[in-house]
Amino acid sequence: MGWQRIGIVLKGREVGRAALVARLIEVARASGAEVAVDTNAAEHVPGLGAGEVHSQAEVIDAAELLIVLGGDGSVLAAARAVGDRDVPILGINLGNLGFLTEVGPDRAVEALDRVLRGDAQVVERQRIAARVLRAGREISAGVALNDAVITKGSALARMIELDVRVDSEHIALFRSDGLIVATPTGSTAYNLSAGGPVVEPTVEALVINPICPHILSLRPLAVRADCAIEVVLRAEEATLTLDGQVGTSLQPGDSVHVARAPHPARFVQIAPRDHFETLRTKLGWGSR
Repeated sequence: MGWQRIGIVLKGREVGRAALVARLIEVARASGAEVAVDTNAAEHVPGLGAGEVHSQAEVIDAAELLIVLGGDGSVLAAARAVGDRDVPILGINLGNLGFLTEVGPDRAVEALDRVLRGDAQVVERQRIAARVLRAGREISAGVALNDAVITKGSALARMIELDVRVDSEHIALFRSDGLIVATPTGSTAYNLSAGGPVVEPTVEALVINPICPHILSLRPLAVRADCAIEVVLRAEEATLTLDGQVGTSLQPGDSVHVARAPHPARFVQIAPRDHFETLRTKLGWGSR
């Protein structure tokens, strides 16, 4: 696939990864590519040149292929950090679940070698873009791979009121603990814990899922991926969180606008992935 600049980022506070990071650098260099590693990874490999060690943001900004060593949270952060650039991500699982990562550390070197030989494909995953407007002025914006979640902002056991519209059509006034707007990728995250459906990753849809609604007839709703979703906070303070990692405080009257992001996330896939096999092995579907 001819990548000339390969970036390697490592989850902070990881230990015992010196051999793995060093081998990945060696394989990447052997392909003729320039290699840049973030400061976390560089701590494991002494003797790197000054031109090879950068901040994580600088590594991601310059990479044509990004290797992420960490768990699903690290991959989510990287998928947001690449912004609108079409940078494929190769995820190496150093965490527990590893839903978004491609291989474990024992197969990481083999996987990178196959990628550099062109024995892999790049698959796309839908992302969402979220904006917060206050009195008609945008106060925050960002993208998410999994979900945009609105939750109550105080420790008191009070519900919030959310006026939900889809393509300007009024859906309902939701009195609940919050609301999840999930992508198919994110359908197996918070959405699943909140009773929402699992959506196959290639389905072009979004899930709108109320969290503990006051009226039990309010159920999760699947809509077209190209719908424009607007949520207006009517009562109480709340928080908007993207992928469980980036938050914005909301006040009554604020509106949250969610739509499909114009640029999907891109992931390197070594072999065709059976989504249902992943559900069986990662979530224990069908186990007794």
